[in-house]
Amino acid sequence: MTRPFRILIDAELRRKLAMLEHAAASRPDSLRGRELRALKLGLLALAEGREDEYGSKRLGYSPEHHDLRDLAELKVPVIVESRYNHDLGPSHRLLYREFEANDGGLPYREAICFEPRGNNRPFEVAGARLRREIGQPVPELAHLPNYRPTFQRGAAEPTGPPRLPLPPDLRKALAAASNVAPASGATKTRPQLSPEQPAQHRTNQTPAREL
Repeated sequence: MTRPFRILIDAELRRKLAMLEHAAASRPDSLRGRELRALKLGLLALAEGREDEYGSKRLGYSPEHHDLRDLAELKVPVIVESRYNHDLGPSHRLLYREFEANDGGLPYREAICFEPRGNNRPFEVAGARLRREIGQPVPELAHLPNYRPTFQRGAAEPTGPPRLPLPPDLRKALAAASNVAPASGATKTRPQLSPEQPAQHRTNQTPAREL
C-alpha cells in the first residue's frame, strides 16, 4: 500500500535519531532504546497518515509562547508517568508540519523534534529550531487560525497541521539532492538528500532529509 506522505527529518532530529540508534545497539531495553522505537513508530504513523492514533493536535500561538500555528503534535508514549496515582498520559511529543509537493508527487511531512513533554520542552525546541522568538507572531502564518486546546466534550479541533507551500529552503535542498525521485516515481520512491551534497537549511547545518 502506498503511503500518503513523504517524510522529511530535521537535521537536529536526524542527529538525535542516530544517537538513539547508537545507544540502543548495546542496550535495547534502556530508555534510549524505548525512545528509538517510539520515535520510529511515530514517524511511520506520520508517513501512513495515522496521526489520530497518537492524539494529534494542531498547535497555536500566544504572546507567552512561540508561534507554532503551522505545526501539530503527536502524543507518543515512551515511559509511564503518574501523579497521585493519576496517569499523565503519553510522555513524549513528536512535532511536525506539512507541505505541498512541488514535483507533482505526494505531500511532505517534516518531523521537527521529538522530546519529553515536561516544561514545554518540545515547543521550546521546535521554536528554536525554526528560529522563532517567543511572543513574536510569524507574518507568513498570519492567515492561519489560532487554535487553542478545547476541553469541551465533542468540540471539533483540527488534528493535523495546515498544508502549506513547500518553503524555499526545503525546495532548494530537495532540488540539490542527487537522488531526488522524479514526479513520475514519487508514489513509489521517496527522495533523500545526499550527504555528499549538503544544502543550507535554517541553521546553516545539514538540511532535513527524507526518511
